[in-house]
Amino acid sequence: MKQQLLLFLFFGLLILNSCTGDGKSNATTATHPQTSNININNTNLSVYTHRYLVSDVALFENFEKQANKKVDIYLSSGAKILELAKKGQLKGDVVILQDLYQAHQLKKMGLIEPFHAGTFDEMVPSKYIDNEGYWAGLSRWTMSNVYRIKKADALQMRNYAGILDPQFKGRVVTPHPDSSGLVTFVASMLAAHGKDATSTYLRLLNKNLVGPPSGSDYDAMQVVLTGKADIAFMSGSAYMRFRNSGNIDLYRKTNALAIEVPVDAKENNYFNITPICILKNPPNRNYDIPLIEFLTKKDNQNTYTEAMMEYPVNIFSDVVYFLDEIFHLPQGIITMEDTENQLDTARELIRTIMGV
Repeated sequence: MKQQLLLFLFFGLLILNSCTGDGKSNATTATHPQTSNININNTNLSVYTHRYLVSDVALFENFEKQANKKVDIYLSSGAKILELAKKGQLKGDVVILQDLYQAHQLKKMGLIEPFHAGTFDEMVPSKYIDNEGYWAGLSRWTMSNVYRIKKADALQMRNYAGILDPQFKGRVVTPHPDSSGLVTFVASMLAAHGKDATSTYLRLLNKNLVGPPSGSDYDAMQVVLTGKADIAFMSGSAYMRFRNSGNIDLYRKTNALAIEVPVDAKENNYFNITPICILKNPPNRNYDIPLIEFLTKKDNQNTYTEAMMEYPVNIFSDVVYFLDEIFHLPQGIITMEDTENQLDTARELIRTIMGV
């Protein structure tokens, strides 16, 4: 009861019963060199990125024309980019990652350097930018509750405490922390409510999991689609990409599911970002910052975020209409700077409580 009271105070916990694949994006991935075969040309602007969609091709081609500078794209997941970093093989100009935690790790390795773009502050609020200048968000997204409509209530799923209900024991699934936004989510909760409340939350969540966090967001969603779980706590954008990929079979598969972006008792959502960083001693720094400014301008933000079903960081840009239908938008008082300060503690907490 003490644990439940603590969570009620912090998260607005709903009354507990015991107390009375791989998905496809809606845009095609363009063909481009992988990071396993890198030969950096220092006269060209080199960009490592986890995504290179048809819409991205157009964006970078437009930048090349405006800047009169060739851009080389190296396509790889954030995890593989970190592997390159650990091997001392990450060299070039710009890195676009999947999660704040990945940018934090590069920062700790001393492999990125600070910068400031002209679009910051006036168009991109400081809550999405490192106050030391080592990273900035290109888009924002959030861990969400994807659930079976007949097994969970929408109102309950709009609160972070909803998935702690004992009726969901053994019916919740979440991806591995190294392939999802789980670490950043926990770090934001630590920033908002402290270690005691966050530890209690993780312990109660752990009791409801089908098994230890594992796999990707799409793996978690497949567990729900097959009926082995009722709720997947995963990237809401990944779910929306799956549902709205244009594949009618995938769309039909998700007809039994719904999505809610949860908040705590203060209506605070623990959002994440797609960070962009400049590597240490880049050969084309005079072009790196203009590229970041280009990608954070209003119209380019509309293009960049729509393809991945993510939210813009530019306050003047439009939210893709699929996401605009969701009850909550990812926002709140916790800044990405607040979150980064708790990332190492969050990772260790997850390891201690969840064993991964």
